[in-house]
Order: sequence, then C-alpha cells, then structure tokens
Amino acid sequence: MRKLFGYLAVLAFAGAMTATSATAEAPMEIGGATTVDAQGVIELVTSTPGLVILDNRREGDYAAGHIEGAQRLLDTDITDESVLAAVVASKDTPVLFYCNGLACGRAANAAEMAVGWGYGKVYYYALGMEEWRELGLPLVQ
Repeated sequence: MRKLFGYLAVLAFAGAMTATSATAEAPMEIGGATTVDAQGVIELVTSTPGLVILDNRREGDYAAGHIEGAQRLLDTDITDESVLAAVVASKDTPVLFYCNGLACGRAANAAEMAVGWGYGKVYYYALGMEEWRELGLPLVQ
C-alpha cells in the first residue's frame, strides 16, 4: 500500500508539473524592452526609420502570414550575439520582436537576449499574432 501511495504521489507531481509548464505564459514585459500593443506596432512601423521587425515564429506560421517587412528569425536560431548582429545593424538600431502571443514565448526569449547583449531600442510585441489576427490587421505572405 505504501508503495502504491508513493507511485501515485510521483504521478500526481509529474502531472502537476506538466500542467504548470503547459499553461505557463510569456511575460507581458521584458526588463530593458518597451512593450507595445498592435497600435504601438503600427506607430513604430510608420514613425521609426530603420526599424527591424523580427518574427520569431516557425516557418509555417510565418508563411501563413506575417507583419509586412518582418524577417523570420526563430529564437532558438539566435545561438549567439553574432546571429542577431547579422540582421540588426547596430545595438542602436530599433528592433521589434513578435511571435504568436503570450502562449508562444519566442519573442520574449529573443527580446531578453537582445537586451542582455546591450541592444538599446528593443520593442516587444507581447500579444503578437493572437492580437493582430483578432483585430483583423493586414498580413503578408
């Protein structure tokens, strides 16, 4: 009986850990980055010369539709600072990161890396494609 309870406790703990990680969301804010919503993205695109827009989603998501002018760069492909430097001219270049939203977390990871490497004009679209699509905003393929 004691063995059965031990086994059940392990299963319950494992289930709780799985549920926790499955429901974990990306943060709404990244220290050192400016969080923007869809309107903020539109304002950045229309008023920020040299803005680099990085779509941190998988190829299929990007191909299905992305923000005009966005380049795809998966967060896991940013293996070191040189990868980001190859698409963002300098640490003073404004750069916007987005993905599928809070449930995705790829943009949060990429923005954190950029801030950590000293990029000074980092913008984080936390709600990402989830909000963009809900608002019916334009996408390009």
